[in-house]
Amino acid sequence: MNRTIRIIKLLFLGIALLLCLAVPLIGLVSTAQHWQGICSDLNGGQLPCTWWQYARGEMFWALMVFIPFMFVTSLAWVGMALVQFIVSQLEKRKK
Repeated sequence: MNRTIRIIKLLFLGIALLLCLAVPLIGLVSTAQHWQGICSDLNGGQLPCTWWQYARGEMFWALMVFIPFMFVTSLAWVGMALVQFIVSQLEKRKK
């Protein structure tokens, strides 16, 4: 059981890292496809902006989409770490 938990923890850690890397990747790809030198402001108007300002905005909105997934994955990883710790403590008590 301990090995299974370690494998699942590594899997969730890998998924969390992929989710973290997805945010800048999505922002950069979206910027490369859609940037025209104009950004929208808070009032609905349009302002000239640099490529990096546009990319930062795209990454911000991608982050808003991925935060719940990263949060749930992190909670699952912490939960599995606790289960692994409890199982190891129970095994120590049996010996």
